[in-house]
Amino acid sequence: MSEGVRVSFPAPEPSRDSGGAPLAASGHRLRAIDTLLADRGQLFQALFLAAPIAKALVDLDGHVLVANTMLCALTGRTAEELAGRHVDLLAHPDDAPISDIAPFQPPDAPQLDPYLLLDGERRLRRSDGRELWVVQSHEVVHHSNGSPMFVVLSLVDVTDRRRAEEDLVRRAFTDPLTGLPNRRALTDRLRHAVALSRRRGLQVGLVHLNVDRFKAVNEALGHEAGDLLLSQVADRLRWSTRVEDTAVRLGADEFLVVAEDVEDLDGLRALAHRLLGVLDEPFVVNDREITLSASVGLTLGNDMTPDDLLRQAQSALTRAKADGTRGRIEVHEGVLSGSEMDALQLETDLKHALDNDELRLFYQPIVHLADETLLGYEALIRWQHPTRGLLPPGAFLAAAENNRLTSKLGEWVLRQACHDAATWPDDLRVHVNISARHLAEEGFSELVAAALAESGLPPERLELEITESTALFAAEATLHSVAVVTDQGVTLALDDFGTGYSAITALHRLPIHTVKIDRSFVADVVTEPSTAALVHGLLQLGRGMGLQVIAEGIEDLDQAEWLREHGCAMAQGYAFGRPAPLPGPAELLLEQLAAESGADVPGHPDTACTEETPADEHP
Repeated sequence: MSEGVRVSFPAPEPSRDSGGAPLAASGHRLRAIDTLLADRGQLFQALFLAAPIAKALVDLDGHVLVANTMLCALTGRTAEELAGRHVDLLAHPDDAPISDIAPFQPPDAPQLDPYLLLDGERRLRRSDGRELWVVQSHEVVHHSNGSPMFVVLSLVDVTDRRRAEEDLVRRAFTDPLTGLPNRRALTDRLRHAVALSRRRGLQVGLVHLNVDRFKAVNEALGHEAGDLLLSQVADRLRWSTRVEDTAVRLGADEFLVVAEDVEDLDGLRALAHRLLGVLDEPFVVNDREITLSASVGLTLGNDMTPDDLLRQAQSALTRAKADGTRGRIEVHEGVLSGSEMDALQLETDLKHALDNDELRLFYQPIVHLADETLLGYEALIRWQHPTRGLLPPGAFLAAAENNRLTSKLGEWVLRQACHDAATWPDDLRVHVNISARHLAEEGFSELVAAALAESGLPPERLELEITESTALFAAEATLHSVAVVTDQGVTLALDDFGTGYSAITALHRLPIHTVKIDRSFVADVVTEPSTAALVHGLLQLGRGMGLQVIAEGIEDLDQAEWLREHGCAMAQGYAFGRPAPLPGPAELLLEQLAAESGADVPGHPDTACTEETPADEHP
């Protein structure tokens, strides 16, 4: 606290001539000074009110006695509104309580209200709610006997200077194009996240993204359009992260997301897939629609320096982009367990399966339940792994999802199934499973048309199978694709019918031709009355809506008999044939003849595969 100021004016000695007599002019000045001293209260008042900075006379308890014009202008309040109010009226409500920040007052010093002791830079709030910064100082005015009388509080407005400083700091730590934190801000943010995660016993995850082929987009559309595109990418990353996560632009087309409190690698993978899914949606720049993808490097940890974490994420990203594959996710090897390393190797192998001709299609027959006449086949993918043998889809579809290869696998299945089915008798149809992601992709309807044209397969012999969830939550892009392909003559089947979503809603959203009652219902249809009632209701619903109904997973004749008695027309399951390699035209002819005569035929799919349990077949 500053020393008290005593208001007093010493009388000056009068000027004298060489003989010691006072000068006439000096006499006039003396009379003027005497007048001022005689009324020094008015002098003080004039100086106080006309001061060019905000001032207030405040009593020792912190209540305003008088406020000058500048203080009224600064705070947005009139002198009458300020008079009698405590100075905490000006304090910003977000600041710390006064008890936490007020300086210590020595016992022998005049005891003032703590608010009067906050000399220095502080934040205030005007009457209109605007924030301002001031430099505060105070002086104690004493009585002639030395006791404190009141305090002169001075406030100098430094808001413009403070905002300029904050703007400089913000510019130093913010990317000017996207508004995201930049590389300079990343170090502090990452150091804080690592320290916090150590205390909580969790980990920090880094998701390092690099926009695929951005240079080509930049060259084709120009740098201005490229900047607009990067700004949109930044916005999507900002909106798609949790409050506690931080999206950073590292430079050019590289971004990084710092994820706090990550429990395990699965949680970090889920975040990466969510971000890539957000980037999958088309961007619109200058009325042009642009589809992007990004390669991703992941790492996880809490017992290393921020620089080490960044190097690991960069290393994983480099591997993700090494072979030119788009939309690939790689994890730094140091954070993987033995089983995760094995899964990672499987993902790597799967990338080459298409190029090395290692994929196979197996076919399971669909029959007419009344007489077991062959109606067609469902195409089911298998992978002939060079060292692990023949793998069912359940063993590698997760790896395909991690590699974002589901659409590529789906395209291969569609083209190969159409090519194979074109060699079958004209009355046999082929069913192909389609994933939700593939169906929603741009160009799917063109892919179906191309597969039919290249193979020569008539559209009415192709049926695409989708799940209930795909139908229920289909986006506009999905609805459009379905409308186009069904207009061509291709039919649509609803797989896993009745397994947990609104079946009625799903049937109304899309032009469904066939419903397939899920095998989980068929398994208990003979032994469980409640399941039997449910299946009977599904059969009635399908027939009532004019739909074809196929029962899946029939494994014995009792199930087949019950379904036939309750009006199910078509069936599929081990009772009629297991998935097997492609039947040739001669085999198909023999199979049809065998069905008519009831004789067994060598090579019938029922004996061609020893697979014991069904697996998820949707690529």
